[in-house]
Amino acid sequence: MAFIRGEEGSVKFKNATGTTAAVASTTGWTLDMTKDTLECTAHGDTSRKYVGSLRSGTGSVDLLYTATSGDATQEFIKDVLTTEDPGDAQFELFLDTTGTKKFGFNGIITGSSFSSTIGDISTVSVSFTINGALTSDGY
Repeated sequence: MAFIRGEEGSVKFKNATGTTAAVASTTGWTLDMTKDTLECTAHGDTSRKYVGSLRSGTGSVDLLYTATSGDATQEFIKDVLTTEDPGDAQFELFLDTTGTKKFGFNGIITGSSFSSTIGDISTVSVSFTINGALTSDGY
């Protein structure tokens, strides 16, 4: 059985202006998906029945703060400042270095948290909400 190590993951991002590019110095990402259920129990049934319904997702990306250029890091961090965001930013979350296992979606950056401690590297954590459908490749 082949395992995929966490250090193989990466993130690409594109806001409304620009092209999809790597977010440099990512240290981790999370993606949490949920699916609503609808009850479809009929009169006379003796057990409840459900069907799957709408999906939604949220997540975060953690990165080391760097003054990089030529990648999507600065736009990724600054996108939280966009007011009346149409939710058209493109995200790609990769599990492997070959780029064959990824999640793709449009989303909205909903928050960012900056941390700077004496004797440590400054970090940023960016949270997002999926807007629309999620695609998964290579699973």
